[in-house]
Amino acid sequence: MNKIKIQKPGNTPLVKLKSLFGVSNLFMKDETKNPTHTFKDRLAYEMIRPTIEAINNNQNFDKITFGSISYGNTASSMGHYCKKLNQLYKKEIVNAVAFVPPEIVYKPFGPNTEGITVAAKEVLRKISENCEIIEIDLKAQIYREKDLEKIAKKNHKVLDKFVDITEGLNRPAYVNIIIEAIEQLKKIPDYVIVPFGAGILCNEIIDYIEDNKLITKVIPVSSGNPETIAIMLYGPIWVDTESLLKKGSGWTKHDKTDRKGRIRKPYLVYHVDDDEIINAMKVLKQNSITAEASGARGFAILHRLNKIDSGFDSKKHSVLVINTGNGLLNFK
Repeated sequence: MNKIKIQKPGNTPLVKLKSLFGVSNLFMKDETKNPTHTFKDRLAYEMIRPTIEAINNNQNFDKITFGSISYGNTASSMGHYCKKLNQLYKKEIVNAVAFVPPEIVYKPFGPNTEGITVAAKEVLRKISENCEIIEIDLKAQIYREKDLEKIAKKNHKVLDKFVDITEGLNRPAYVNIIIEAIEQLKKIPDYVIVPFGAGILCNEIIDYIEDNKLITKVIPVSSGNPETIAIMLYGPIWVDTESLLKKGSGWTKHDKTDRKGRIRKPYLVYHVDDDEIINAMKVLKQNSITAEASGARGFAILHRLNKIDSGFDSKKHSVLVINTGNGLLNFK
């Protein structure tokens, strides 16, 4: 059999922005340039990489079902890369399952910078083309891998093995975002602003900065509003959303030790409201920058970064914003 070749996502552009949002040294890592327009492609590629390597080295491998609590970009990326691998191997050796709360069908997705709003039913219909969907009640309990596997088996969706990627993998998937950005910048940014959903991206960036003793300050941003237009970032499992909404910040709620074996200490996440996101998207659109609401959230907090960190100097300090994507364009 010929070698399996799937292009690895990443090496996305670093864009210098012209003093937008009052910040003189503002840079954007543009994850919209990945294959499905989202940083989640990095996770989805990494989840299938060991299988690709086993095939190419003529080694035995398990057929794997990948699962995630997701109704957006993670589910879409999982399905995309599973489909691609199956097509190249000419047999189903991987599949994807998205665990979705039934009430999500009543929510709209968007708008994004292009003003596109998509009904959740349409988003889920598009996801279901490459990814199985199983409804679960997220309010009933906190679901771990064994819980999701049991549900997937009950629905006859599991191949040889089940792997839950909701909280990442047992290896880094996103750390190259900060590594690439530093190489592209040719310097260490003073601040990096990171959208926070399940927190995997934030965790890996924080780990890299701590391991390398960098000066960079990480500012995680999310929403405590269950009706936010950036619905994919609302994650009460992983952060105190009640505190986020009432106090403007909340502590993370990750397990003490994560899948990579890292000790995970709580850290503060900052709330950004929808009016701030909408205003930020207007500025981005005026400057031909594409982003969905979750990706724009990092820009939306810039106007009050000095209130979060009194030492911030908008003329002196460099700020890196990770634009996590605009996957909604895939659903149009």
